[in-house]
Amino acid sequence: MLSRFLISTAVLMGAALLSNPAFADTTDTVNLNGTVNSINSVDATDTAEAGTLNLYGEGTAGSDEVVKVADLVVMSNNTGGVTLTATAAGTLGNGTDTLAYNVLIVAEGATPLATEFAADNDSDSVNDFDGTGTSNRDLYIEYDAPSLLDPGNYSSTITISVADN
Repeated sequence: MLSRFLISTAVLMGAALLSNPAFADTTDTVNLNGTVNSINSVDATDTAEAGTLNLYGEGTAGSDEVVKVADLVVMSNNTGGVTLTATAAGTLGNGTDTLAYNVLIVAEGATPLATEFAADNDSDSVNDFDGTGTSNRDLYIEYDAPSLLDPGNYSSTITISVADN
């Protein structure tokens, strides 16, 4: 009889534990969050031709002069792509005379025609990154040099920027 009592008591206590809300099965969640910051940069390396432009101007003229002025390396962790922009800071000038020019960003190794240039700024959508997050482009300028220009050193700058699409 004692063994029946002990078994009955154990069954009743087990049932009480299972029916008690304090011991019921529950679920909960763990929220995970992380942040990856946007990392974009561009490295522009001037070509030798950028510092030795033939501006003519000594009784000769040059039209549709197309010159590669920089090699560009775009770096990003944005697989959706970035926008690469080149903006001329004005004209080539020597303080008294100026020469307008247009800019164009092209795929590495491409050679643009003079008719492809449209403005003193250009943008290119870049999304062909390699496994290290880099992509290469070339920067060209186009200008029409007059037969006469005032003597002097002509200079200008082009600003290159990169931003997430």
